Amino acid sequence: MSPKPRKTFSLKEANALIPEIEKRLKRLQTKREVYTRLHDALFVRELVAAAEKTNGILENDDLEANIHDLEQAIEDLAKDVEAIFEKGCFLRSIEKGRVDFPADFENKRIFWSWETGEAKIRYYRHPKSPFSERIAIPTGVLTSLGGK
Repeated sequence: MSPKPRKTFSLKEANALIPEIEKRLKRLQTKREVYTRLHDALFVRELVAAAEKTNGILENDDLEANIHDLEQAIEDLAKDVEAIFEKGCFLRSIEKGRVDFPADFENKRIFWSWETGEAKIRYYRHPKSPFSERIAIPTGVLTSLGGK
């Protein structure tokens, strides 16, 4: 089976998705914080349980329930990440809220690059460049593509 062709976005199409992507990213960032707290609490609980076992203390604890909560948090994160990818774009950083939108511009493959807090897409990057290397879209190009 051949791979599914990748969607490409005009700048206008990508900008139209920003409000929805931004809402989903905010929920994702909140869920990630919950996951991190659960993970840290579970890690400490496991350390305490191991020390108790080493010292002959066998308590009935809620470790299994905590593991279940952590697994549920992972599933919730995965659903939101997948929903972003299903739009045809790529989540590059949950922390920064960075998303790339595949595009063809001047017969070259690029990514329109957006971060949470930016009203519209103002940057792009080349596919082989690091995710952190974003290039400002020239004002004239923004105007001609409907990005202003």
